[in-house]
Amino acid sequence: MFSQNPPAADQLGARLIQARMFELEGQTDRALAVYQAVARAPLDGLSTPARLGAIRLRMAGGDLTPTQAAAELEPLRWRWRGDAVELEVIRSLGGIYLSQGRYREALDALRGAGTRFSSLPQSSELQQDLAQAFRSLFLEGAADGLQPVQALALFYDFRELTPVGADGDDMVRRLARRLIDVDLLGPAAELLQHQVENRLDGVAQAQIATDLAAVYLMNRQPEQALRAIWATRTTLLPNALNAERRAVEARALMELGRYDHALEILGSDQSVPAREVRADLHWRRLDYGAAAATYEALLGERWRDASTPLTAAEETRLIRAGVGYSLAREPAPLARLSERYAGFIEGARSSGALRIALAGPGSDQSASDFATLAARTDTFTGWVATMKQTFRERTGAT
Repeated sequence: MFSQNPPAADQLGARLIQARMFELEGQTDRALAVYQAVARAPLDGLSTPARLGAIRLRMAGGDLTPTQAAAELEPLRWRWRGDAVELEVIRSLGGIYLSQGRYREALDALRGAGTRFSSLPQSSELQQDLAQAFRSLFLEGAADGLQPVQALALFYDFRELTPVGADGDDMVRRLARRLIDVDLLGPAAELLQHQVENRLDGVAQAQIATDLAAVYLMNRQPEQALRAIWATRTTLLPNALNAERRAVEARALMELGRYDHALEILGSDQSVPAREVRADLHWRRLDYGAAAATYEALLGERWRDASTPLTAAEETRLIRAGVGYSLAREPAPLARLSERYAGFIEGARSSGALRIALAGPGSDQSASDFATLAARTDTFTGWVATMKQTFRERTGAT
């Protein structure tokens, strides 16, 4: 080309190809010099890709910060429109925005370009960029730096990018978990409800419906929790999932005051969730002896490890066990409980309450003391904390 003395425009086009060859060969200084020379040409169809190449090399060499590079790329979006050059500018700009945490601007730029360049071969690469950006946000944790409400708004605005299948379902569960962590239970329920009604069936639908029912229960909506469970009944579910669904259903019935029906649902189930609900049911029915025995059984052999402080849930069980034995007038099991757990009192979060519960009725304790303890030991709060931890573990959250 250079030996044939072509027109100036053809020479510039050849120089642009030469700069790209230099870049591919690793001769970045020569490539940058040629790019910058072509960028000064008054022909936008040549100067725009030359500017893009120069920006790319200067940013790679540390001469431009990502913010400066984005400021230079933005005008190029509008300087030359309608072909692969504009597409490459937008891809570069979207990548910079993603690296800066400007997620909405990145997705807006990439999505807008994808609708206008569907006929170009390079559009498939842009669609991959867009899908990967959405995936990194809601599946790989990039959006964890956003406030949960911001992440939810971003997800809703670009929810058409949610992939079909397990990855998309996992995205929704992770986002719902973040909302649950900060007690935004209504929006979390809406996300899970959409999954149950529109995207899932079989075992997967039953599992998400169980999560949805738990969220409704956490939000003090037992009727909706029962609807979520009943609407997704199916056969051949795993035993562990069936046990989880029974426990949630029984807890919802308990919240509605249907104690006998709740006990019937639990049947002979001896899983930990079922035993926890059964203990609370006995307590609600004022069957304090049975409740105390169940709470003590849930503690198991915990008394053997006095070197480790009790968790909040274990303290609640122990306090209720002690108070229950006292209210049921069963001194022998109360004495056994006091002997085993006396060493835990000093390091307990509620040492005063624990001391009263294990001491039992006597000259120093009045009926009002036990009434106050019975009111203060709220197992529902402990259950909510346990469910939040369960959601974190299922979504791989720390």
